[in-house]
Amino acid sequence: MKRKVLYTVVSLAVIFICVVILVIVWILPYLTSTNSTLETATLFALDHTPLQHVQSAVIYTGEPSDVTVTGTDALGRPLYVFVRNQQAIVVYQSQTISEARAIAAVNALHAPIVSIVSAVPGLVDKNLNTPLSAKASGNAVWQVTARLADGGFLVAYVDMYTGRMLFQFQTNRLPQVE
Repeated sequence: MKRKVLYTVVSLAVIFICVVILVIVWILPYLTSTNSTLETATLFALDHTPLQHVQSAVIYTGEPSDVTVTGTDALGRPLYVFVRNQQAIVVYQSQTISEARAIAAVNALHAPIVSIVSAVPGLVDKNLNTPLSAKASGNAVWQVTARLADGGFLVAYVDMYTGRMLFQFQTNRLPQVE
């Protein structure tokens, strides 16, 4: 009788462990894909641009999406490196408006904003025929996402060079990384 109970307990434990391993193997790619994307882009930026010290890396979810790495060069000058499709574009922060000024431009819309969710620098593809690409003075924008009083979101694009509001829309869900 004791052996039967022991075999049952061991069998259930083995089945449980197998199920846990299968779940981990199934979920792991979803947990590491964003970090892998950020890490790959950061290493590319370090190897192919003047970037020497990394402060942060974020995913810009505009059209098309890219990774923005923020840091400094060897002389300590702050810069943005936009990485897309194994290509990097460097924009020094001294040439652009600050994140605070981009947020101020969004707040000036007088929308019922409850809070700012994020402000992410990103690139505009000037070759695309979109309202955003047609209005941008250069190739860099701030994508500012704000939560509205009704629970929705306002996504606004501010020109990084002029501080001008380029495009905005409201949505019920946040843009996702593809």
